[in-house]
Amino acid sequence: MTTNTKLWRIIDLINWGTNHFTAKGLNNARREMEWFLCEILTCKRIDLYVRFEEIMNGSEMEIFREMVKRRISGEPFQHIIGKAPFYGRDFIVNQNVLIPRPETEILIERIKTNGKVGSLLDIGTGTGCIAITAEIENLADNIFATDISESSIEIAKENMTLHHVEKIQFARHDFLRQNFKSNFDVVVSNPPYIAVNEMNALQTEVKDYDPPSALTDYSDGLTFYRHFSEQFDNLLKLDGYLLLEIGGGDQQDAVESIFQNAGLNTEFFKDLQQDWRMVEVRR
Repeated sequence: MTTNTKLWRIIDLINWGTNHFTAKGLNNARREMEWFLCEILTCKRIDLYVRFEEIMNGSEMEIFREMVKRRISGEPFQHIIGKAPFYGRDFIVNQNVLIPRPETEILIERIKTNGKVGSLLDIGTGTGCIAITAEIENLADNIFATDISESSIEIAKENMTLHHVEKIQFARHDFLRQNFKSNFDVVVSNPPYIAVNEMNALQTEVKDYDPPSALTDYSDGLTFYRHFSEQFDNLLKLDGYLLLEIGGGDQQDAVESIFQNAGLNTEFFKDLQQDWRMVEVRR
């Protein structure tokens, strides 16, 4: 930016920031700029459009400059503003949880399509976005959510309070080493599916800020799918089904083989980018 004495209108900052972020190779430049301004001004995005000519004051500009500096360094904009959108709602995020992705929303859509169930288990809940959204959308009578990280459970409970949800049962649980004492109508998960040798190729804002244990199994990226196939009968009721996010690309074939070798039936679904993103598994 030029000088500290220049008067900047909201529209000036949107235009400057969009160009600056785009030049730095950041996607969704304008939207991120609008998110920053909404956070500073405590308003909704639509409100910016009726405040375009408003001049930012000195303290607001100071906050803005710091946000831009952090974003250019590679820090995710969701961490900078402390929240991330999922299925039309904001969820609290920090360095202890995986930032919710739009691609994961297809898990919710699929549960809706299949119809309300008696019990749902969300494994690796992170922010709690899947479980909380399922509760708000009335997709199950009883919802349980687990994570290996106590810090994640704390954030998930904060999000439960934020969204005025009370019935979800959160618990710390190590899926690979502990069994469940009951089974469920639906088990849903966005497990760590990135192979450890692919971690260095990830974007800085992913590999340096998302918790590694939420990204990779420290192996070939397939550990959790193998364990789900082995534990299927223990996890699911007779007519129950499993919904898992996958990494897309060649992983679809590998995941299909894992479940078919266990005698299970699979159906795969693509995300909006037409990448294979979800598998539904049934007996």
